[in-house]
Amino acid sequence: MSVTIHCAAVALLFLAGANHKVQQAVRSTLDRVILAPYFPAAGYGGGGGGKSSPLPSSQGALPKIAPRQFTPPAVVIQNIDPKLPMEPTLVISADVKLAQLNLPVLGDPHGKSGPPSDGPGKGGGIGDGDGTGIGPGKGPGLGPGEGGDTGGGPRGFGGAYTAPVVLFQVEPEFSEEARKAKLQGVVELYGEVDTNGRLRNIRVTRGLGLGLEEKAIEAVKQWRFRPGTRDGKPVVAAAAIEVNFHLL
Repeated sequence: MSVTIHCAAVALLFLAGANHKVQQAVRSTLDRVILAPYFPAAGYGGGGGGKSSPLPSSQGALPKIAPRQFTPPAVVIQNIDPKLPMEPTLVISADVKLAQLNLPVLGDPHGKSGPPSDGPGKGGGIGDGDGTGIGPGKGPGLGPGEGGDTGGGPRGFGGAYTAPVVLFQVEPEFSEEARKAKLQGVVELYGEVDTNGRLRNIRVTRGLGLGLEEKAIEAVKQWRFRPGTRDGKPVVAAAAIEVNFHLL
């Protein structure tokens, strides 16, 4: 009798899996997360900055790119009437194409909306890194990495780049409050995939409320990646992650 019951249960599972509506429902629950490159990878290196502010860096547009930097970017302008005004720039190679936000003020593309702030980092730029650039890196460039340019690792020239690949992911769960309110939408996160294939320095760049940001972070912390590489060697690579919460 026990064997008969178990066989019947297995048969029902196979029949349910073959049902078209059930397959569609399963696909819709698994199609919640999109991994996209944070910065194009034509160059590598990066930069960061900040002015020891208690607030996170403000969201804003990037300054012009140039081979040399005379004035670092800033959100909070200390000297509104300089004797020799110079346009702020980032040290990034001319062949690197960057996504640009259509915003009237300078800032970190993945910063926070709110009061003007250059971020908690140091060095004079914008972000939570060290230097005269923008982001969590070190130097006059953009994003993780150091020495200028963008894309992770130390700055250099040439080389083949591969982006991180998700090997294992955990689906985010709805919070009870969001489920009761039938809240749906996208939570956008910024993170860096380290050389061990783990997501670190995760922060919310666009939230929904009712605990969904926490649920999204809780899920992506458990993800595992094949790290991005430069010339066949693992490098830190930044990524924007969109977690799509929708009710079936």
